Amino acid sequence: MADDLRELIAQVTDEKSFLRFLKALTEESGADPAHDCSRTYRQCSQLDHFETRLTKDFLLSVEDWASGGDFADGVHHGEPMLRRVATMLYVGRYFRSEDRPRG
Repeated sequence: MADDLRELIAQVTDEKSFLRFLKALTEESGADPAHDCSRTYRQCSQLDHFETRLTKDFLLSVEDWASGGDFADGVHHGEPMLRRVATMLYVGRYFRSEDRPRG
């Protein structure tokens, strides 16, 4: 499903296409067994489950991506702003490197 989400991000050009992406992301997070998963982090990561299981972790990852690099500098490379926001939400599914469980 992660590949499908990346394809939807590439299609975001306006509010309607952003809402299609947001709906797919929401559906994936609700259908993702990782949220109620007893597997180890390593197993979930290999299955491409959401790594962030808590809203706080999701938001930390979003903030981390948004506050660094070209987004924080206001550089958009000609991409629609909503595509950049969709990317920001997508990366929220992954732990920041410092939050990844060890071992």
